[in-house]
Amino acid sequence: MGKKIFYDDALKLGGVSQPDSIYAKPNNYGYKLNVNHPQILPLYERYKKKLGEKILSDTQRLTFETMIFKALQKKKEKEVEQCD
Repeated sequence: MGKKIFYDDALKLGGVSQPDSIYAKPNNYGYKLNVNHPQILPLYERYKKKLGEKILSDTQRLTFETMIFKALQKKKEKEVEQCD
């Protein structure tokens, strides 16, 4: 196995800065998405507004992330179908 490196160092080596990634840094809460990313933030704000919440519970946040991941999966599947 390779040598372990810090997450930030891996981003630098990969030429990716954190704001460029829709994925969150590893965290204690289990969140996978960076809700401050320019493409995610409008969706996150709209979801909070729909629920009538300013701050989401952990369950609400994870539900939001699940919805986003499902949408991304559908988009990927649609792109694959168009290539075939």
